[in-house]
Amino acid sequence: MPSSRVLAVDSGAGHVACGVFNATKNGRLVLEQFALESFNSDVALESQWSELVGQSLAVAAKRASVSGPAVLSVPGHLTLTKFVKTPAIDKTKRAQVIQFEAQQNIPYPLPEVVWDYQTVSDDGLDLEVMLAAVKLDVTEALCESVRQYGITPVGIAPSTLALYKAFKYNYPDSSGAALIVNIGARSTNLLFVEGNHFFVRTIPLAGNSVTQAIADEIKQDFAHAESLKLQVSSGNSELPETSPARAAVKSAADSFAGRLHLEITRSTVNYRRQSGGEQPGVIYLTGGASQLPALASTLTEKLKLNVEAYDPLRNVEVAPAAAAAARNATAQLADLVGLAIARSASEKEFTLLPPALVAVLAFRKQQPFYMAAAVIVVASLVLPILHFNDRVNHSTTQSLKLEAQLKPLRDLKVVEQEDIHRIESIRKQIAAIQSLVESKSNWINFFSDLQQRLVKVEDVWLEKLQVLRPAADDVAVVPEPGTEATPAVPVLRLQLSGRLLDKVNPLSRVSEDSFERVKLLLKSFGESQFISSVEKEKFNPTQPGILSFDFILVVNPKKPL
Repeated sequence: MPSSRVLAVDSGAGHVACGVFNATKNGRLVLEQFALESFNSDVALESQWSELVGQSLAVAAKRASVSGPAVLSVPGHLTLTKFVKTPAIDKTKRAQVIQFEAQQNIPYPLPEVVWDYQTVSDDGLDLEVMLAAVKLDVTEALCESVRQYGITPVGIAPSTLALYKAFKYNYPDSSGAALIVNIGARSTNLLFVEGNHFFVRTIPLAGNSVTQAIADEIKQDFAHAESLKLQVSSGNSELPETSPARAAVKSAADSFAGRLHLEITRSTVNYRRQSGGEQPGVIYLTGGASQLPALASTLTEKLKLNVEAYDPLRNVEVAPAAAAAARNATAQLADLVGLAIARSASEKEFTLLPPALVAVLAFRKQQPFYMAAAVIVVASLVLPILHFNDRVNHSTTQSLKLEAQLKPLRDLKVVEQEDIHRIESIRKQIAAIQSLVESKSNWINFFSDLQQRLVKVEDVWLEKLQVLRPAADDVAVVPEPGTEATPAVPVLRLQLSGRLLDKVNPLSRVSEDSFERVKLLLKSFGESQFISSVEKEKFNPTQPGILSFDFILVVNPKKPL
């Protein structure tokens, strides 16, 4: 039995049940807090299962006021279970043999799953173990989802193993063979127990099969059919006895009972053939779908066996705070009780936690030892620390004395830096004034240069000269003479328009010679010391004997105008 508080979380295909268990002085298990929350188990939402579990757990945990470390379960439809027999071997070599058997029996690469084993029987001649595996991404998603809501997974067990432990605890006086049928939403776990030997088979026939049959019959969606099934099964439906909807529920339940009877019969035959076990003398029904109308009586009639409702709280005390909620959810408590039952000291710990989380938990267990070692290390360093602390104090005193002597020199340094900045500012002002003086005469020189180039070409004149204002980001970097500074100055552009007279062809379209003369003129402008380049040249030869031209001169920033 648990020696301290245990938080168990049963994460099913369509529900989340969480409970806090403790133990009395005589070892009896006590359910102190309990909450149950259901969610849509439609197979279409399978990819969202871990998220739905986390969201439902948040609601249930808040209602039960629980949080902290917890042991979780995974439902049967997500768990691969295999029973393997090998010759009995030394315990030191057992892990290697079982590792080999896992590679042969698990149809996935082992790095892609989380797996573990439980010893079923060991008589000295043969060893039988149960292998259980879940895909790694499923367990990682489940752990990540519940951690968001204050629950820290410290163990994960398959629902089949939890069901076996719960049965052994609640029915210690059971003699002969028994079959426990746990009918969930997506799968049904068939647990055969005979003494200390057990066998599990999971079949994909469960409550969703009934819901889907109802939905197909009444032509409604899955959620509506599920709600109808629950209302009729619980006796809370207001539908008339002769209503088609109620008839659809009864028909689906009868069909399910017939198929379940065949699966139980087939599984029993296979179990007895493989293990040589006895015919079960009693069948215990549990799980949410076990409450279907007339299911127990139908199975009793068809199997000719005693079919009873499984009592998950048979040997469990229930605290007043959990009594009302537990009383209304006994069908969903079977796995939860099994999760809370501690393993004996001689039994190997079974867990399907992701390896990364196992490593984190192992480190946390070692933290007290690390902290103790750290305390010892710190204690051993106290004397050296005190010695060096004294040296530091002495050095600090000397440093303060030197700082007092250096302060006047630092003040002078600050004044010197301020004077240097002031000199630089005045130098820039002088350079700006010189630039203005130079640019005043540059316009005259520029027009004179422009006139000379026009005269050389002959029969050409300018009609327009316009200064284009520079844009904010249109600047050029010009180094100042004698300095390394390269200030950015605005780039000035001049738009010129003019005409050239074609004396050779005064009454017809201008000749190629006129085009060449204009191009020579523009090239000549580009060679001017005042111009850095010529842009956007345009020519208009439509007027007879006249070639109009338009272009932009980019002023050389070293010869500003």
